[in-house]
Amino acid sequence: MSASVPPSPWPPAVAAEPRVPRGTPVYTAWGWVTAWTTVAAVVASALMMWLMTGPMLDYVRRIVELSTLSATGTRVSPGVVLSIMSDVMPGLMTASLVGTLLSWALYALAIVAGYRDYVELGRLGYPKRFHWAWSFLSPVYPIGRAVVVRRQAGAGSATMWIALAATAASLLVSFGWTFWLMFAMFDVMRAGLGTIA
Repeated sequence: MSASVPPSPWPPAVAAEPRVPRGTPVYTAWGWVTAWTTVAAVVASALMMWLMTGPMLDYVRRIVELSTLSATGTRVSPGVVLSIMSDVMPGLMTASLVGTLLSWALYALAIVAGYRDYVELGRLGYPKRFHWAWSFLSPVYPIGRAVVVRRQAGAGSATMWIALAATAASLLVSFGWTFWLMFAMFDVMRAGLGTIA
């Protein structure tokens, strides 16, 4: 038979959240940089999409032209397809390279800014700080930083809202561009293949 333990007459001790003195700054320059790099990453993605659109549609248009030739019985050599690819590839590679380099530069800036912000918050007297290594997951650091700072100072959530808005914008831009590009490709194919009949 087991003995039951009576409940404790004392309420459980809850550790008080550490607070910083009133008037302690809630933002640092590096904190703003971490937030705005998420916005700049959306701009870099949009730039890459815009640069890739022309070459992609040109490629589809030219392949559709070849399809209409082969549908009429004209023999198309494999060298023609390779020449189309070699004409279009520089544009695609340039867009991809520009987007990739911008993205990596912004990623590195966000990591450095996260570390510098972490150090600066320590200098300002924040006993608890969101660890800078979360900067490796791009929008996570500005969001977590805002939550931790707000708990200690009572304010400072603007970096979170900027990062959340940028993440939402990134999704909207990506999905919007993808759907638009698919419809544009279908229009190019419909226009080119309509000449076969």
